[in-house]
Amino acid sequence: MGHPKAKWILAMLRISPLDRIHLMKALFLFQRRVGEIPDYFHFEPYLYGPCSFEVYEVLAILEKEGLVVRPFHPIPQWVAYYLTDRGKKEVERAAKDLPPELLQCLEEVTREVSRLGFYELLQRVYKEAPEFAVNSLLRGVLKQ
Repeated sequence: MGHPKAKWILAMLRISPLDRIHLMKALFLFQRRVGEIPDYFHFEPYLYGPCSFEVYEVLAILEKEGLVVRPFHPIPQWVAYYLTDRGKKEVERAAKDLPPELLQCLEEVTREVSRLGFYELLQRVYKEAPEFAVNSLLRGVLKQ
């Protein structure tokens, strides 16, 4: 695993395949709920709420390393990432190093986010972190 933050993404994909938006918001909500995490993603308010451009970089590394894969789709950001067999082996090793209470919260957040549609997801994020909705294109459309 070529990036130290990859373990968080792999651990979420171990629970459920997620597209980029759901993965981004799950990573954010996880941090929001557990507090400061050393060597974690930094989020800033962006067009659809909290964003960490580093998540895209890590996903590209994971794809290149053959740990995750996305089926072809004309709109790639809507396609879920899946763990490959190699990715499944890697995440099992990485998960052993994560504190059980963090792993439990990560699993809960991933399951919660995976069940939400796009607008429901943004509403949940904006409700928990209204300060991250300031630059949102949908700020006026979604009730916070």
